[in-house]
Amino acid sequence: MSQTAAHALAETTVVDTDVHITVEEEAIAEYLEEPYRSSITDSPHPMFPSSSWDQRMGGKIDDYFSEFTGPEDVRQFQEDFEIEYPIINTFEPLGKFSQPDLAMSLMRAYNDYLLDRFLDDYDFLGLAAVATQRPEEAAAEIERIGDNDQIVGLYLGTSGEYPPLGDPSNDPIYRAAEDHDLPIVFHGNGEEFMFDFPLHNKGFNNYFEVQSLGHPWQQMATMASVIGEGVPAKFPDLDFVFLEAGIGWVPYMMHRMNKIYRMRRSEVPLLEQSPEEYIRDRFYIGSQPLGEPNRSEDMKRMIETLGADMLMFATDYPHWDFDHLEELDKYLQHYFTEEERQKILYETPVEAFRLPF
Repeated sequence: MSQTAAHALAETTVVDTDVHITVEEEAIAEYLEEPYRSSITDSPHPMFPSSSWDQRMGGKIDDYFSEFTGPEDVRQFQEDFEIEYPIINTFEPLGKFSQPDLAMSLMRAYNDYLLDRFLDDYDFLGLAAVATQRPEEAAAEIERIGDNDQIVGLYLGTSGEYPPLGDPSNDPIYRAAEDHDLPIVFHGNGEEFMFDFPLHNKGFNNYFEVQSLGHPWQQMATMASVIGEGVPAKFPDLDFVFLEAGIGWVPYMMHRMNKIYRMRRSEVPLLEQSPEEYIRDRFYIGSQPLGEPNRSEDMKRMIETLGADMLMFATDYPHWDFDHLEELDKYLQHYFTEEERQKILYETPVEAFRLPF
């Protein structure tokens, strides 16, 4: 990093909208209800399903998934990366669990763990986990913790969710979120690609193919379902955040849904505006993984298309494929005004998450 770039970062207040903590199975067991507590501690069968893809490339990539297990890890990250406000979440996509009772128990356990270990005695901000298998129970969980000032959003994995997240059965979740003025945060995941696209997962021969498609496909499916079912129209005070699919897919979806909306408007009677208008008014996009066009001018155009009112910085730290702030900031400093840069790094996430500063 150049001295000029480093100086600019040191002088900038930054909100990181996607920081993960790792919740080890033994740790979450303490917060689980029975019989699931014993299932983790006593059963020889793994309770957390996962794919067999080798993300570590036979050991060529260090596995950082286990390093953020305590608040001191987040403090060190803030210091090392000059991130003033990390918004942390517990990461595990709960939609992949086939047992609704287990998913509900994990949802409450993850939230208790987040509050107990990371929020109650610290000034961190966090996203509460939401499992959608039983929307009324999920709404009750939002009622339980939604008034906590350090809970600034609701985290829904977009992996393995069925029915799709715009389905009206999920309305109790969106109603509770709107009542508590908490944005819905949709988060993509490559590991759980096998739950979303099982036939493709079996047909691919390497993780390159899965990682290229897993995150954006999940987020594109979620955006189409949420817009197509009229969720933004039904809940006019509710905002939506999409994390961990980059930004290139968003202009494509806005413009494609605009086209289809005009051709098949009778199928989406709840929509009072075009898809692009809803997205520009109420949707926010995390930057990671930013993507790497061969020509930097192409990234400039993508950022311009989204605009500083929609784009927010995200690292996805401590995962091995995280984005350092400089990856986005080199474009912001080169092509955009300081006012636009400040919006993306600070003011837009403050608005999206109603942060109290």
